[in-house]
Amino acid sequence: MTKRLPSEFAINMYLEKMMILQQTDLHMVGDLNYFDEQDPCHLYFIGKRPRVTVVPDKFKHDESLLYITFKIQKQNSFEEVELKLGHKFKDKELTIESKYPFNIFDIMVDGVQNYHIKASTLIQKASTGIDTEFLDFDVLYVGQSYGVDGARTAPDRLVNHSTLQGIYAEAMINNPDYEVWLALASFRQLNLMMFDGRTKFSNEERKADKKRFKKVFNKIQNVGLNEQQVINFTEAALIKYFQPPYNKIYKDSFPNPAHKTYAECYELDINSVCIEMQTDDLVNCSFFSDTVKRAPWNMESFFLHSSADRKSMFDFI
Repeated sequence: MTKRLPSEFAINMYLEKMMILQQTDLHMVGDLNYFDEQDPCHLYFIGKRPRVTVVPDKFKHDESLLYITFKIQKQNSFEEVELKLGHKFKDKELTIESKYPFNIFDIMVDGVQNYHIKASTLIQKASTGIDTEFLDFDVLYVGQSYGVDGARTAPDRLVNHSTLQGIYAEAMINNPDYEVWLALASFRQLNLMMFDGRTKFSNEERKADKKRFKKVFNKIQNVGLNEQQVINFTEAALIKYFQPPYNKIYKDSFPNPAHKTYAECYELDINSVCIEMQTDDLVNCSFFSDTVKRAPWNMESFFLHSSADRKSMFDFI
């Protein structure tokens, strides 16, 4: 009968910060100071969403609200949604100016530009009371960037990224009704432990596990895992989960003890690795792929051992 060890460890990587933007906006990431040394951005998603444009001719306003109409492209048809936003320009002349392809627009106050806004970004940040399924992120690729001492971050790499350029080119040919977007992400590590109080272990087994427990606990809780290895297995788990069409490695080979890029997990005899993404609170959208249904919360655990040798710590049957 397979069994657990007296003490088992799992590592849960949960989404701490996320920013959705397009390649042309990457230069602004550093200025925003959203990611920092505590929450560095080493992981990213490339995805697609329906094209969103503003309809300048349908702009209206009253003393307290702006009424802005957007068009959502779905192949050769369009769906319109109206966004209502509060404003403080009671006695001012308000207009909208936008040029083709109408994905970016200016709100003019008495003829002076007051806001320069991307249509999709405004809806993502300010939408209330409307169905925003069109904002959901269809994952096409998962990647990482890590340099010397972790200095190279995802925004740096994505400025000139061959896979990203290939996705842009293919999307323009095959999916002109979609736009390519980036999701920059920072994950935090949460260490999980459990103790098996039901299985009967011998004194020798408990003695050996006590020694092992001290070693593993000190490493993951006090010393810390190698940051590069943490990024590696988080990226691999995300690829295995979403099965993005533009990724090749890890889609069918995670977890695997032969992969040296996250060998530390096997050296420490970690039981499982988990990923957790709650995106609705952070970026107001769900994530999905060809194999994962759209959901505001995605979570999956990956058992690192053979079921013939060991039982997952999340298997309670």
